[in-house]
Amino acid sequence: MDATRLVEGYRSVLKRIYSCEAYYERVKLYLSRTHPRFGERNTRQQWLTMGNARAFVTSIIRQGVFGRQRWSYWKFLLTVATRYRHCVGAAMTLAVMGYHFQVMTSRLSGNAGSPVAPHAMQKCLPAETSEHAG
Repeated sequence: MDATRLVEGYRSVLKRIYSCEAYYERVKLYLSRTHPRFGERNTRQQWLTMGNARAFVTSIIRQGVFGRQRWSYWKFLLTVATRYRHCVGAAMTLAVMGYHFQVMTSRLSGNAGSPVAPHAMQKCLPAETSEHAG
């Protein structure tokens, strides 16, 4: 297989699986399947800490105000607040992780404003693949 075609296919898969809509749908599916049982929490942890509040506000600013996919983020947040209140912390953690996945995918695909060159993914291919290309 041609190395360029392989890299383009990889980029295409990454863009699809880490698109906001697809990612948030998978997170909602995960949240719908993980219902905590009553009495399952043995330890009382303080969840409203300064670090968590700061992370939440930063997430809202980066994803909900200045993000390219604001609508998807607010729709996800509304769904979490109404249907999955039992696991808001996990949902926010996964939303932030998704944001990082999207940023890295964008950088690896060589989108505009990205500090990583488009050919950066080809450097990761084994030497045999580039020799057989042609």
